Amino acid sequence: MAFEISREWSSYHLIPQSVDVALNPPESYFFITDFLIIACGILYTLCYMFYTIRTYSDRYLAGTVQFLSATMAYEIYYAYVCTTTTFQRACFFVWFLFDITFVTVALKYAYKPEERRKTVVKLLWQVPAWMAFLWWVGTVWPDEREQKTAFFTGLYLELPIGWGQILYLVQRQDTKGQSLEIWYVDICSGGWTTSSLTITNGIRITRYLGCITAFLVFIWRYVNVPENWSYVGNWWSIGGMIVTLLPETVYPFFYVWAHKKGRENAERRKMVDDEKMKAGDSRG
Repeated sequence: MAFEISREWSSYHLIPQSVDVALNPPESYFFITDFLIIACGILYTLCYMFYTIRTYSDRYLAGTVQFLSATMAYEIYYAYVCTTTTFQRACFFVWFLFDITFVTVALKYAYKPEERRKTVVKLLWQVPAWMAFLWWVGTVWPDEREQKTAFFTGLYLELPIGWGQILYLVQRQDTKGQSLEIWYVDICSGGWTTSSLTITNGIRITRYLGCITAFLVFIWRYVNVPENWSYVGNWWSIGGMIVTLLPETVYPFFYVWAHKKGRENAERRKMVDDEKMKAGDSRG
């Protein structure tokens, strides 16, 4: 029969809610939702890759690895709460593997040997503690597949990361552990390359678009069926999205400033060292 396989797959979508399905929405509603979920996953995977690479190359972590206990708990808990198929759980597990890789690289190359064991012990109790917290908020604000708490906890987990990176740039006045590749991916006509300081029309944003696509999953649901997703339109949601996207929007400008300051400070230190060497030679 023509299009038999297509018809079999037409009913397969990512995390469909029964309250939406009951309204018999058009397939486009689910297709766009699927696209946004997949795009978000790919963008955040790239972001994790760039974080890991930069932490390895700089031997410095711009933040604390303990914060990843919350993201790992999120990926483990919601992998079983939100999903219905083995394939969907496997996709969540890929994120978890990138978290584990990031943690391993950070501990090995950015932490002192005497700090590693203590940090691992902290992570071992912090991950289940965060999972218990996610379970508790799910009982306080219950809904199907705990989408409400997944939305808010994901939103406010993202919030301190963006502002924290800005804080590190201002305090340190250098870019160790950070790069524009974490936020920007340059798609060039000859292939895929990355650039640390070039911001052009060809740039695509990993972290920024990752945040936006994650928000758009719920915004798309809300504008189509506001009665099923009313919490997306309240001020806690709108304000949280604005405050979360603000540091992501201005990050490149702070990065360029910190990069220039870092070079100026390095040149200044080099000049001081050269003067000391000259003074030592003249006395000799």
